Amino acid sequence: MSVYTNRITVRISGKDYTLIHDETDEYVHRIAHYLNTKIIEASKMGIQQGESTPLVLSALTVTDELFKSQKNFNTLKNEIKRMMDEYEKLKQQNQIFEDQLIEMSENVDKLQKELLVKEVEFNEYKKFAEE
Repeated sequence: MSVYTNRITVRISGKDYTLIHDETDEYVHRIAHYLNTKIIEASKMGIQQGESTPLVLSALTVTDELFKSQKNFNTLKNEIKRMMDEYEKLKQQNQIFEDQLIEMSENVDKLQKELLVKEVEFNEYKKFAEE
């Protein structure tokens, strides 16, 4: 059973090709147009050694673009992974800092209470010493 459900005829380099595909017709027309543009560019290079030369040159150009796009994609994917790993480390550090802040705040509260107790004791001692 075939996955491809659509049939379309496109003209590439002056010849009609019937394609069976699972994309939208608009998409297939766009890639056929893109390929035709590359063939025209290759034809304008001035090297005419037969009708297949522009096709081969354009195929090489498109393949080169594909390889470079894949390389860029992999580079970006690796950069995203690195950034996500860094994000996770920063989240962990942030949690540690938040825990430390809570602990320090509790220590400040405890020390303030001790200070109040000492101030009360000092004031009582001062009153006692003045009597």
